Amino acid sequence: MSQQLPATTLTASTTDTLLHADSLLRATSRPFRFQDNDSTVEDQQDTTYAENLPLNGPGIFQGHALKPQHPNARPLNDFVSDWFTISLIALIGFFTWFRYFYYRIFKQLLSAYFNITATNQIVRDESVLLQRASLVLSTIAYLLAGLYLYQLSVHYNWQITWLQKGLIRFVLLAVAVALAYSSKMVILRIFSSVFNQERPVALYIFNIFLMVMMVGLILLPVNIILAYSPAAVREVTIQISVFIIAAMFLYRLIRAIGIWIGIPGFSFFYLFLYLCAFEIAPLLIIWKLSTL
Repeated sequence: MSQQLPATTLTASTTDTLLHADSLLRATSRPFRFQDNDSTVEDQQDTTYAENLPLNGPGIFQGHALKPQHPNARPLNDFVSDWFTISLIALIGFFTWFRYFYYRIFKQLLSAYFNITATNQIVRDESVLLQRASLVLSTIAYLLAGLYLYQLSVHYNWQITWLQKGLIRFVLLAVAVALAYSSKMVILRIFSSVFNQERPVALYIFNIFLMVMMVGLILLPVNIILAYSPAAVREVTIQISVFIIAAMFLYRLIRAIGIWIGIPGFSFFYLFLYLCAFEIAPLLIIWKLSTL
């Protein structure tokens, strides 16, 4: 028994050496990988069944799928540009500043539009502060009128050769409105000096300014609605705004007739000529230019 023991020890050590060498060889020849030994045939069947399930989901969510409206690509709607938004915000801020610092004057002007007695009192006082406030309101109204005409020109696609696009079109329209009313007031001042009718003409010019101011107040929300509303709402807004402006124009003509009737030696014939030359003719010219 003492002779067999070394042979057994040698055999065990030799076996351990061979197993260790074989383990190193297998480790270098094949990389180690994690394996999921817990996966069964049932799990594989569940995975296959889940892959074949439809993606529609429950019936409560089927109506929320987005559907294509147009088969082809549509151009970007650039109706509202960056300069338009900036100009509109600036005008709103300008009007808010005026409303805050000239609250009493603004309240007097609103009452004068609906009360002829208040109008006569304001013209009689000839306040310098009121004249300055009138200049600020006129500027705001001219710019808002330019924005309004610009949106009309884009909406109805006015094809006018001299009318540019974008910001230049807005500036040209605003300057045209300002020049039209400013030249009209200058001509009336000249006629008042020639015919010695300063007070009635001053009263009539102030009524023109009141009409311009009220149109500007109306065009402020109208411009916002036209710029940021759908096409259907935009069309209705244009029709309503044109109707309101036309009614205000008729109201101003009625007040103008009341002013001219009070002048000694009043003649309906001369009033008719004036209305045709300075009130109706400019509107016909504007309408003709817009339909070219």
